[in-house]
Amino acid sequence: MANESLQESTIDEKQAFTGLSQSLRSAREQKSMSVEDLAEQLKISVSHIQYFEGNHLDLTELDPFQRGYLRNYAKLLNVDITPYKSDFPEVVEVGSSLQSVDLEEHATKPIISIAMMRILSTLAVIGIIILLIAINV
Repeated sequence: MANESLQESTIDEKQAFTGLSQSLRSAREQKSMSVEDLAEQLKISVSHIQYFEGNHLDLTELDPFQRGYLRNYAKLLNVDITPYKSDFPEVVEVGSSLQSVDLEEHATKPIISIAMMRILSTLAVIGIIILLIAINV
């Protein structure tokens, strides 16, 4: 008995997802867009568009990228997907202890600039040459 109700709810979900697929397809066709044009505009593959418009769409199986693709697709065609958001898989928050680093704050400035170092190096070389000439004379 529990198995029958599970099968019925699965069938109802599939029919609802088919309704979404049909809404997306009809909205695209009303705007006279081909699947290729839509895929190019959304920067996703044609196979994603075909999956979203196909009879095998299952919102519970979408990964985060596919959910984003579907949202962008619906937004572009002004199709409301809010009734289906409860069917999306639960999002798992991933925590991170990473913090941004401000490199400018910790950078130390050199005491002597590169130009000053060149001048001092040149003067030192000239001084050594003069000293060597003075010793040899």
